[in-house]
Amino acid sequence: MSTIPLEHPYHKELLIATLAVKRASVLTKKLSDSISTTQSSGTETKQDKSPVTIGDYAAQAIINKAISLNFPTDEIVGEEDSDTLRGNTEEAHRLSEKIIAIVNDVQTETASSTDIIGSLKDLPSIYDSIDLGNSQGGSKGRFWALDPIDGTKGFLRGDQFAVCLALIEDGKVILGVIGCPNLPETIESNDKTSGIRGGLYSAVKGIGSFYTPLFADNEFVPLQKQQRISMKQHTSPDSLKVVEGVEKGHSSHSTQSQIKAKLGFEDKTVSLQTINLDSQVKYCVLATGQADIYLRLPISDSYREKIWDHAAGNILVYESGGYVGDIYGNELNFGNGRLLDSKGVVAGNKAVFKSVIGAVKDVLDL
Repeated sequence: MSTIPLEHPYHKELLIATLAVKRASVLTKKLSDSISTTQSSGTETKQDKSPVTIGDYAAQAIINKAISLNFPTDEIVGEEDSDTLRGNTEEAHRLSEKIIAIVNDVQTETASSTDIIGSLKDLPSIYDSIDLGNSQGGSKGRFWALDPIDGTKGFLRGDQFAVCLALIEDGKVILGVIGCPNLPETIESNDKTSGIRGGLYSAVKGIGSFYTPLFADNEFVPLQKQQRISMKQHTSPDSLKVVEGVEKGHSSHSTQSQIKAKLGFEDKTVSLQTINLDSQVKYCVLATGQADIYLRLPISDSYREKIWDHAAGNILVYESGGYVGDIYGNELNFGNGRLLDSKGVVAGNKAVFKSVIGAVKDVLDL
Protein backbone atom coordinates (compact mmCIF):
# COMPACT_ATOMS: atom_id res chain seq x y z
CA MET A 1 0.00 0.00 0.00
CA SER A 2 1.30 3.45 -0.87
CA THR A 3 1.63 6.07 1.83
CA ILE A 4 -1.12 8.69 1.84
CA PRO A 5 0.40 12.16 1.42
CA LEU A 6 -0.38 14.60 4.21
CA GLU A 7 -1.40 17.26 1.69
CA HIS A 8 -2.63 15.60 -1.49
CA PRO A 9 -3.73 17.80 -4.42
CA TYR A 10 -7.41 17.71 -3.42
CA HIS A 11 -7.01 18.07 0.32
CA LYS A 12 -9.12 21.23 0.59
CA GLU A 13 -11.83 19.87 -1.72
CA LEU A 14 -12.07 16.71 0.39
CA LEU A 15 -12.19 18.73 3.60
CA ILE A 16 -15.06 20.93 2.37
CA ALA A 17 -16.98 18.05 0.78
CA THR A 18 -16.65 15.94 3.94
CA LEU A 19 -17.84 18.63 6.35
CA ALA A 20 -20.73 19.59 4.06
CA VAL A 21 -21.85 15.98 3.57
CA LYS A 22 -21.58 15.29 7.30
CA ARG A 23 -23.74 18.33 8.14
CA ALA A 24 -26.31 17.31 5.52
CA SER A 25 -26.24 13.72 6.80
CA VAL A 26 -27.03 14.83 10.36
CA LEU A 27 -30.00 16.79 9.00
CA THR A 28 -31.38 14.07 6.74
CA LYS A 29 -30.90 11.36 9.39
CA LYS A 30 -33.04 13.35 11.84
CA LEU A 31 -35.74 13.80 9.22
CA SER A 32 -35.72 10.14 8.21
CA ASP A 33 -35.90 9.01 11.84
CA SER A 34 -38.81 11.36 12.51
CA ILE A 35 -40.87 9.78 9.75
CA SER A 36 -41.15 6.38 11.46
CA THR A 37 -42.16 8.13 14.69
CA THR A 38 -44.90 10.19 13.06
CA GLN A 39 -46.09 7.25 10.95
CA SER A 40 -46.41 5.00 13.99
CA SER A 41 -48.39 7.71 15.79
CA GLY A 42 -50.75 8.02 12.83
CA THR A 43 -49.98 11.70 12.21
CA GLU A 44 -48.21 11.08 8.90
CA THR A 45 -48.65 8.54 6.14
CA LYS A 46 -46.19 6.90 3.77
CA GLN A 47 -47.83 8.88 0.96
CA ASP A 48 -46.69 12.18 2.53
CA LYS A 49 -43.51 13.07 0.62
CA SER A 50 -42.97 16.45 2.30
CA PRO A 51 -40.13 15.23 4.59
CA VAL A 52 -37.99 14.19 1.63
CA THR A 53 -38.86 17.43 -0.16
CA ILE A 54 -37.75 19.46 2.86
CA GLY A 55 -34.63 17.33 3.23
CA ASP A 56 -33.67 17.66 -0.45
CA TYR A 57 -33.95 21.45 -0.38
CA ALA A 58 -32.20 21.90 2.97
CA ALA A 59 -29.33 19.51 2.25
CA GLN A 60 -28.73 21.01 -1.20
CA ALA A 61 -28.70 24.53 0.26
CA ILE A 62 -26.16 23.52 2.94
CA ILE A 63 -23.79 21.75 0.56
CA ASN A 64 -24.03 24.39 -2.16
CA LYS A 65 -23.22 27.07 0.42
CA ALA A 66 -20.06 25.24 1.48
CA ILE A 67 -18.88 24.82 -2.13
CA SER A 68 -19.65 28.39 -3.21
CA LEU A 69 -17.94 29.85 -0.14
CA ASN A 70 -14.71 27.93 -0.70
CA PHE A 71 -14.66 27.49 -4.48
CA PRO A 72 -16.64 30.45 -5.85
CA THR A 73 -15.83 29.75 -9.50
CA ASP A 74 -16.94 26.09 -9.39
CA GLU A 75 -20.32 25.18 -10.85
CA ILE A 76 -22.75 22.70 -9.26
CA VAL A 77 -25.09 20.21 -10.92
CA GLY A 78 -27.89 19.78 -8.40
CA GLU A 79 -31.29 18.15 -8.51
CA GLU A 80 -33.42 20.96 -7.03
CA ASP A 81 -34.33 24.59 -7.72
CA SER A 82 -36.19 27.02 -5.47
CA ASP A 83 -39.05 28.00 -7.81
CA THR A 84 -41.67 26.15 -5.76
CA LEU A 85 -40.44 27.65 -2.50
CA ARG A 86 -40.45 31.21 -3.82
CA GLY A 87 -44.11 31.00 -4.76
CA ASN A 88 -46.67 32.91 -2.70
CA THR A 89 -48.65 29.84 -1.73
CA GLU A 90 -49.56 28.17 1.54
CA GLU A 91 -47.49 25.12 0.58
CA ALA A 92 -44.43 27.26 -0.23
CA HIS A 93 -44.67 29.06 3.11
CA ARG A 94 -45.16 25.78 5.02
CA LEU A 95 -42.16 24.11 3.38
CA SER A 96 -39.97 27.21 3.75
CA GLU A 97 -40.70 27.52 7.47
CA LYS A 98 -39.73 23.90 8.05
CA ILE A 99 -36.60 24.21 5.91
CA ILE A 100 -35.19 27.21 7.75
CA ALA A 101 -36.02 25.58 11.09
CA ILE A 102 -34.06 22.40 10.34
CA VAL A 103 -31.21 24.32 8.72
CA ASN A 104 -30.86 26.48 11.84
CA ASP A 105 -31.03 23.37 14.02
CA VAL A 106 -28.28 21.46 12.18
CA GLN A 107 -26.05 24.52 11.91
CA THR A 108 -26.24 24.87 15.69
CA GLU A 109 -25.48 21.16 16.18
CA THR A 110 -22.50 21.27 13.81
CA ALA A 111 -21.31 24.77 14.76
CA SER A 112 -17.66 23.68 14.83
CA SER A 113 -17.77 23.47 11.01
CA THR A 114 -19.32 26.89 10.39
CA ASP A 115 -16.04 28.81 10.13
CA ILE A 116 -15.07 26.53 7.24
CA ILE A 117 -18.33 25.78 5.40
CA GLY A 118 -20.36 28.86 6.36
CA SER A 119 -23.98 29.17 7.40
CA LEU A 120 -27.33 30.22 5.96
CA LYS A 121 -29.02 33.07 7.82
CA ASP A 122 -32.43 33.48 6.20
CA LEU A 123 -34.80 32.19 3.53
CA PRO A 124 -33.50 34.36 0.67
CA SER A 125 -29.97 33.02 1.24
CA ILE A 126 -31.36 29.45 1.33
CA TYR A 127 -33.25 29.95 -1.94
CA ASP A 128 -30.18 31.48 -3.62
CA SER A 129 -27.99 28.65 -2.39
CA ILE A 130 -30.36 25.99 -3.72
CA ASP A 131 -30.31 27.68 -7.13
CA LEU A 132 -26.53 27.41 -7.37
CA GLY A 133 -27.19 23.84 -8.53
CA ASN A 134 -28.27 24.96 -12.00
CA SER A 135 -25.12 23.99 -13.93
CA GLN A 136 -25.59 21.88 -17.05
CA GLY A 137 -22.23 20.14 -16.58
CA GLY A 138 -20.24 19.25 -19.68
CA SER A 139 -16.87 17.94 -20.83
CA LYS A 140 -14.80 21.04 -20.02
CA GLY A 141 -14.01 22.73 -16.73
CA ARG A 142 -14.77 21.83 -13.18
CA PHE A 143 -18.10 21.22 -11.47
CA TRP A 144 -19.68 19.30 -8.60
CA ALA A 145 -22.50 16.75 -8.92
CA LEU A 146 -24.83 16.59 -5.92
CA ASP A 147 -27.65 14.30 -4.86
CA PRO A 148 -28.82 15.63 -1.49
CA ILE A 149 -30.99 12.58 -0.76
CA ASP A 150 -30.28 9.60 -3.00
CA GLY A 151 -32.82 6.85 -2.36
CA THR A 152 -36.15 8.57 -1.71
CA LYS A 153 -38.03 5.37 -0.95
CA GLY A 154 -35.37 4.19 1.48
CA PHE A 155 -35.39 7.59 3.19
CA LEU A 156 -39.16 7.43 3.64
CA ARG A 157 -38.95 3.86 5.00
CA GLY A 158 -36.23 4.82 7.47
CA ASP A 159 -33.97 2.46 5.54
CA GLN A 160 -31.01 3.07 3.21
CA PHE A 161 -30.36 6.43 1.57
CA ALA A 162 -27.26 8.53 0.94
CA VAL A 163 -25.97 12.08 0.62
CA CYS A 164 -23.71 12.04 -2.44
CA LEU A 165 -21.24 14.63 -3.71
CA ALA A 166 -18.62 14.34 -6.46
CA LEU A 167 -16.10 16.66 -8.10
CA ILE A 168 -15.79 16.34 -11.87
CA GLU A 169 -13.02 17.86 -13.99
CA ASP A 170 -13.13 17.79 -17.80
CA GLY A 171 -15.72 15.02 -17.67
CA LYS A 172 -13.77 12.81 -15.24
CA VAL A 173 -14.73 12.16 -11.61
CA ILE A 174 -11.84 13.27 -9.40
CA LEU A 175 -13.30 13.01 -5.90
CA GLY A 176 -16.38 11.53 -4.25
CA VAL A 177 -17.90 11.62 -0.77
CA ILE A 178 -20.94 9.59 0.27
CA GLY A 179 -22.67 9.84 3.63
CA CYS A 180 -24.76 6.75 4.46
CA PRO A 181 -26.71 7.57 7.66
CA ASN A 182 -28.32 4.14 8.12
CA LEU A 183 -25.77 1.77 6.56
CA PRO A 184 -24.39 -0.89 8.93
CA GLU A 185 -20.64 -1.37 8.90
CA THR A 186 -21.03 -5.03 7.95
CA ILE A 187 -23.62 -6.56 5.59
CA GLU A 188 -23.60 -10.32 4.99
CA SER A 189 -27.08 -10.62 3.50
CA ASN A 190 -30.44 -8.84 3.46
CA ASP A 191 -31.19 -10.24 6.90
CA LYS A 192 -27.76 -10.29 8.53
CA THR A 193 -25.99 -7.05 9.40
CA SER A 194 -23.80 -5.82 12.25
CA GLY A 195 -21.51 -3.05 13.43
CA ILE A 196 -21.76 0.73 13.61
CA ARG A 197 -24.63 2.31 11.70
CA GLY A 198 -23.73 5.33 9.64
CA GLY A 199 -20.66 5.43 7.41
CA LEU A 200 -18.72 8.06 5.47
CA TYR A 201 -17.09 6.78 2.27
CA SER A 202 -14.56 8.89 0.36
CA ALA A 203 -12.38 8.49 -2.70
CA VAL A 204 -9.75 10.68 -4.35
CA LYS A 205 -8.34 9.85 -7.78
CA GLY A 206 -4.93 8.22 -7.44
CA ILE A 207 -5.11 8.18 -3.62
CA GLY A 208 -7.64 5.43 -2.83
CA SER A 209 -11.00 4.79 -1.16
CA PHE A 210 -11.65 5.18 2.56
CA TYR A 211 -14.21 4.60 5.32
CA THR A 212 -14.81 6.25 8.67
CA PRO A 213 -17.87 6.28 10.98
CA LEU A 214 -20.22 9.07 9.92
CA PHE A 215 -21.47 10.25 13.30
CA ALA A 216 -18.46 9.74 15.59
CA ASP A 217 -18.06 13.52 15.65
CA ASN A 218 -18.61 16.51 13.37
CA GLU A 219 -14.93 17.00 12.54
CA PHE A 220 -12.92 16.13 9.44
CA VAL A 221 -10.88 12.94 9.83
CA PRO A 222 -7.69 12.98 7.67
CA LEU A 223 -7.36 10.06 5.28
CA GLN A 224 -4.32 8.87 7.21
CA LYS A 225 -6.65 8.12 10.13
CA GLN A 226 -9.43 6.57 8.06
CA GLN A 227 -9.70 2.91 7.05
CA ARG A 228 -8.53 2.21 3.52
CA ILE A 229 -11.06 -0.01 1.77
CA SER A 230 -10.75 -2.31 -1.23
CA MET A 231 -12.77 -4.82 -3.20
CA LYS A 232 -12.04 -8.53 -3.00
CA GLN A 233 -11.26 -10.19 -6.31
CA HIS A 234 -13.68 -13.14 -6.16
CA THR A 235 -14.54 -14.96 -9.37
CA SER A 236 -16.13 -18.24 -8.25
CA PRO A 237 -19.96 -18.19 -8.43
CA ASP A 238 -20.26 -19.66 -4.94
CA SER A 239 -18.26 -16.79 -3.41
CA LEU A 240 -19.73 -13.88 -5.41
CA LYS A 241 -22.32 -11.47 -4.03
CA VAL A 242 -24.45 -9.06 -6.02
CA VAL A 243 -25.97 -5.73 -4.96
CA GLU A 244 -29.17 -4.58 -6.64
CA GLY A 245 -31.82 -1.96 -6.04
CA VAL A 246 -34.87 -2.54 -3.89
CA GLU A 247 -37.32 -0.94 -6.32
CA LYS A 248 -38.19 -3.01 -9.38
CA GLY A 249 -39.14 0.19 -11.20
CA HIS A 250 -35.49 1.29 -11.26
CA SER A 251 -33.97 -1.81 -12.85
CA SER A 252 -35.05 -5.09 -14.41
CA HIS A 253 -34.79 -7.69 -11.64
CA SER A 254 -35.91 -10.48 -13.98
CA THR A 255 -33.10 -9.72 -16.44
CA GLN A 256 -30.64 -9.51 -13.58
CA SER A 257 -31.75 -12.96 -12.38
CA GLN A 258 -30.94 -14.37 -15.82
CA ILE A 259 -27.50 -12.77 -15.70
CA LYS A 260 -26.76 -14.32 -12.31
CA ALA A 261 -27.82 -17.71 -13.66
CA LYS A 262 -25.54 -17.22 -16.67
CA LEU A 263 -22.66 -16.49 -14.27
CA GLY A 264 -23.26 -19.80 -12.50
CA PHE A 265 -25.24 -18.77 -9.41
CA GLU A 266 -27.28 -21.69 -8.04
CA ASP A 267 -31.02 -21.36 -7.47
CA LYS A 268 -30.79 -22.56 -3.88
CA THR A 269 -28.22 -19.95 -2.82
CA VAL A 270 -28.75 -16.97 -5.14
CA SER A 271 -31.11 -15.17 -2.75
CA LEU A 272 -28.47 -15.26 0.00
CA GLN A 273 -25.91 -13.89 -2.47
CA THR A 274 -28.12 -10.96 -3.51
CA ILE A 275 -28.23 -7.83 -1.33
CA ASN A 276 -31.00 -5.32 -2.08
CA LEU A 277 -30.24 -1.72 -1.17
CA ASP A 278 -31.51 1.73 -2.11
CA SER A 279 -29.23 4.48 -3.44
CA GLN A 280 -25.46 4.71 -3.87
CA VAL A 281 -24.89 2.78 -0.65
CA LYS A 282 -24.59 -0.13 -3.11
CA TYR A 283 -21.30 1.31 -4.34
CA CYS A 284 -20.11 1.63 -0.74
CA VAL A 285 -20.84 -2.04 -0.04
CA LEU A 286 -18.90 -2.95 -3.20
CA ALA A 287 -15.94 -0.76 -2.30
CA THR A 288 -15.60 -2.37 1.14
CA GLY A 289 -15.38 -5.82 -0.45
CA GLN A 290 -18.70 -7.02 0.94
CA ALA A 291 -20.10 -7.55 -2.56
CA ASP A 292 -18.52 -8.11 -5.95
CA ILE A 293 -21.08 -7.11 -8.60
CA TYR A 294 -23.62 -4.32 -9.04
CA LEU A 295 -26.37 -4.73 -11.64
CA ARG A 296 -28.70 -1.92 -12.73
CA LEU A 297 -30.13 -3.04 -16.04
CA PRO A 298 -32.35 -0.63 -17.99
CA ILE A 299 -36.11 -1.02 -17.81
CA SER A 300 -36.53 0.84 -21.10
CA ASP A 301 -34.33 1.73 -24.08
CA SER A 302 -34.98 5.43 -23.65
CA TYR A 303 -34.16 5.80 -19.93
CA ARG A 304 -30.92 7.58 -19.05
CA GLU A 305 -29.35 7.84 -15.60
CA LYS A 306 -28.60 11.20 -13.96
CA ILE A 307 -24.92 11.92 -13.33
CA TRP A 308 -25.52 12.71 -9.64
CA ASP A 309 -26.87 9.18 -9.10
CA HIS A 310 -23.53 7.55 -9.96
CA ALA A 311 -20.60 10.01 -9.94
CA ALA A 312 -19.45 9.62 -6.33
CA GLY A 313 -19.98 5.86 -6.36
CA ASN A 314 -18.10 5.55 -9.64
CA ILE A 315 -14.79 6.81 -8.26
CA LEU A 316 -15.30 4.94 -4.99
CA VAL A 317 -15.36 1.64 -6.90
CA TYR A 318 -12.46 2.50 -9.23
CA GLU A 319 -10.22 3.57 -6.36
CA SER A 320 -11.04 0.39 -4.42
CA GLY A 321 -10.13 -2.00 -7.24
CA GLY A 322 -13.17 -2.27 -9.45
CA TYR A 323 -14.67 -1.20 -12.76
CA VAL A 324 -17.93 0.57 -13.61
CA GLY A 325 -19.48 0.65 -17.06
CA ASP A 326 -22.65 0.49 -19.11
CA ILE A 327 -24.18 -2.74 -20.47
CA TYR A 328 -21.45 -2.86 -23.15
CA GLY A 329 -18.64 -2.46 -20.62
CA ASN A 330 -17.83 1.09 -21.69
CA GLU A 331 -16.81 3.57 -18.99
CA LEU A 332 -19.55 5.95 -17.88
CA ASN A 333 -19.08 9.41 -19.39
CA PHE A 334 -19.79 12.23 -16.93
CA GLY A 335 -19.03 14.94 -19.49
CA ASN A 336 -22.27 14.81 -21.50
CA GLY A 337 -24.34 17.14 -19.35
CA ARG A 338 -26.77 16.26 -16.58
CA LEU A 339 -27.52 12.79 -17.99
CA LEU A 340 -25.35 9.76 -18.70
CA ASP A 341 -25.51 8.96 -22.41
CA SER A 342 -25.39 5.22 -21.77
CA LYS A 343 -27.69 2.30 -21.05
CA GLY A 344 -27.66 0.70 -17.63
CA VAL A 345 -24.89 0.49 -15.07
CA VAL A 346 -22.74 -2.55 -14.29
CA ALA A 347 -19.93 -2.66 -11.73
CA GLY A 348 -17.66 -5.38 -10.49
CA ASN A 349 -14.24 -6.24 -9.15
CA LYS A 350 -11.50 -6.25 -11.78
CA ALA A 351 -11.26 -10.03 -11.85
CA VAL A 352 -14.92 -10.67 -12.63
CA PHE A 353 -16.02 -7.55 -14.57
CA LYS A 354 -15.39 -8.93 -18.07
CA SER A 355 -17.33 -12.11 -17.26
CA VAL A 356 -20.25 -10.05 -15.97
CA ILE A 357 -20.33 -7.93 -19.13
CA GLY A 358 -20.20 -11.12 -21.20
CA ALA A 359 -23.21 -12.49 -19.33
CA VAL A 360 -25.06 -9.18 -19.77
CA LYS A 361 -24.43 -9.23 -23.51
CA ASP A 362 -25.57 -12.86 -23.81
CA VAL A 363 -28.81 -12.27 -21.87
CA LEU A 364 -29.62 -9.01 -23.64
CA ASP A 365 -28.53 -10.45 -27.02
CA LEU A 366 -26.20 -7.50 -27.68
